[in-house]
Amino acid sequence: MPVLPLTAVGLRSTDRVGRKAAVLGDLMAAGFPVPDGHVVTADALGQALRANGLDDHASSDQVREAALPEDLSEALRRVAAEYGDVPLAVRSSATAEDLGDRSFAGQYESILGVVGAEALIEAVSAGWSSAFTARVDVYQRARGLGGSRRMAVLIQRMVPAAAAGVAFSANPVTGARDEVVISAVAGLGDALVSGAVTPDEWSVRGDAATCVSAAGEAIDAALAVQVAELARRAAGHYGEPQDIEWATDGDMLWLLQSRPITALPEPAPEPVPIPVEVPDGLWSRVSHWSTPISPLQRSLALPVLNASTGQMLAYGLAERIEFREIGGWVYISFTVPTRPEAIEAKLREIARKAERDEPGSIIAEWYESRQPDLDLRLSGLRGCALAEMGDDELIDHVRQARTLAAEAQELHFRTAGAAQFVWGEFGLACERLLGWTPVQVLQLLVGLPGKTTEPTFRLSELARLAAGLPDDGWSADLAFAKAFDRYLHEYGHRTLGADLTQPTLAEQPELVTRLIRDQLATGYDPRAEMSHQQASRDAALAEARARPAGGTEQFDRLLGRAQRAYPIRDDGAYYANAAWAMVRRGMLELGRRLAARGLLDTGDHVFFLEWDEAIAVLKAGSPVGELVTRRRGMRAWAEQHPGPPVHGAFPVGAGDGQPHLTEELRHASEVAGWVWQATRTDNVPVGGQDGLRGIGASPGRYTGVVRVITSEAEFGRLRLGDVLVCPETTPQWAVLFPSVGALVTDTGGLLSHPAIIAREYRVPAVLATREATVRLRDGETVTVDGNAGTVERS
Repeated sequence: MPVLPLTAVGLRSTDRVGRKAAVLGDLMAAGFPVPDGHVVTADALGQALRANGLDDHASSDQVREAALPEDLSEALRRVAAEYGDVPLAVRSSATAEDLGDRSFAGQYESILGVVGAEALIEAVSAGWSSAFTARVDVYQRARGLGGSRRMAVLIQRMVPAAAAGVAFSANPVTGARDEVVISAVAGLGDALVSGAVTPDEWSVRGDAATCVSAAGEAIDAALAVQVAELARRAAGHYGEPQDIEWATDGDMLWLLQSRPITALPEPAPEPVPIPVEVPDGLWSRVSHWSTPISPLQRSLALPVLNASTGQMLAYGLAERIEFREIGGWVYISFTVPTRPEAIEAKLREIARKAERDEPGSIIAEWYESRQPDLDLRLSGLRGCALAEMGDDELIDHVRQARTLAAEAQELHFRTAGAAQFVWGEFGLACERLLGWTPVQVLQLLVGLPGKTTEPTFRLSELARLAAGLPDDGWSADLAFAKAFDRYLHEYGHRTLGADLTQPTLAEQPELVTRLIRDQLATGYDPRAEMSHQQASRDAALAEARARPAGGTEQFDRLLGRAQRAYPIRDDGAYYANAAWAMVRRGMLELGRRLAARGLLDTGDHVFFLEWDEAIAVLKAGSPVGELVTRRRGMRAWAEQHPGPPVHGAFPVGAGDGQPHLTEELRHASEVAGWVWQATRTDNVPVGGQDGLRGIGASPGRYTGVVRVITSEAEFGRLRLGDVLVCPETTPQWAVLFPSVGALVTDTGGLLSHPAIIAREYRVPAVLATREATVRLRDGETVTVDGNAGTVERS
């Protein structure tokens, strides 16, 4: 039969009716309050496709327009007649949906308020067609899944909800099993799922309910306790934590869906102390490494960083940069020559490179061959279906990604070093010829297009497509769905944090959706922004031209070089992050296989293995649970003991006197000095009790609510118009800036990424406050003055 009553299905029916319907049938049989319903079987979709000459490669439009078999149409008319004028909810129930390692949340179409036979037939076709969107295809490819479109459709009596929402039987952030987390909205729950409204948030422990935030007072404490008990009952029934959807009509609390919580952290393990061994020298904790380093990252990234950072030092006075893990955290040390002869030798090396214009050659090579090569290789890796690979093929794929990441990282440091020297030459010339400060110089460079701003600009194209659609109609619009999936495919596969444990944007489509809503709310227009930045550069250039030295051939040549070099530093980081994301994607598939074979508890525990260990486990099949447990304990200890900002002391030089500087060597020294002065963050006074002082890095004055975000994992906490307070930003943070009212950081200088990106988005910014993330709190109102470099509580 193509249509079955919900009472006739259960977990054994999963292959026929999909996980969602099978679970609801099972829960109904167990006495849970599940609304009455029916299920159109997955076999019916296959029959409809074949009857219309279609297959799994059909387009969404073709499926939507396909004629339903007569027996199915008749069955649906009988269902519609049974319910009469009662509105129905029609939802997907794909066989790959609502599983522990992939929920497909928000990927398929739900149609609410369906009344009558013709509307029901049309809704079933719409539900089917949502399985054939490009968005679902991208979601499956991002997780290395195949292209199966096997889907059933769930039809249920619609609850006239006074309030609705979701509940997690365990805290999805901390992993605490004794806490139920509830989100609630007044009315139907689709507004919550779509992100159109801000929900009330509740935390329930035992019989004690605490309102964490109340946007609309949708429920009270008594109802929160009832919802928590329902979530706990579902978790007890299935023997694992559950994510449920619920609704109340004022008299009855209904269970609408239950599925395992995806990516639920394990409960915090018992901390295992880590010996803290500090090498000689001065070691500073890397501020953008916001979490303890994972064993996988330690084995993959630290060797690459230490092997390639020398490329960035080719035009600076430092001899060596080294990264080390100290007490579970990443620290960095700079070795600077102190003997006069060593300084002279370093400057002579820089002068030789400058004489043959090595920086210019590196920049030209980047645009002509290196960047196109990276684009091509990344595209090839993104297009691979990992789930279809054998183990050896998967290992080879990850090795290719690892090789590409190492090459991209080295290129990033190489091009960044060359670009900074070119900036320094131009800045020094402006200082001598025009008497300009670094801030004035940067007005000639700000806003030049590059890969860092490209994702935000492309997001605005999605916002334009969404502008004419209802809030709940984005996924149903074919043009928007295809554009959204292209965006995730092209720009979503980038690591957001310094560690591979951080999810990519492609793994968080709901965050991208919210950023689109923010752009719509602000009316952000990248073309207008580019025009503004162009006008700012034109005005600065006119000011320079008004001076005799500003119209010289030397000035024009240096300006052209600087503008060509300016975007490269962050562009290189963009490609390095994209390559590391391919490593993450491959290792997640490897971890999934290890978990499926009982060798790891969960797939993401692969990050607690070093590279060689993970490969060995996949090949040999030996469980490593004890090793992972111990390392998880070490990470827990490191989180509790972040260590001081600085270890050790700067070594005292053994030499005395000053190096002998020829004109060429003096020029090399002064270029390096200009860059250092523009990027330095020391000698910034700390503010008083009610305020902070720092570097005014982007002009303007703004008053708003503080949102302290210390890592990329917290991007979802940012709300439109917030004052973003963070240790520092990296190029991956650029997508947030249309939503940001002002920026305050602990570190940074005039040429740092947060300064550059804030100026490009015209966001007032105060950097290098040293302690903003410690002294400011979420919810405080502050005034940020990017001209004066102050942050004052209002």
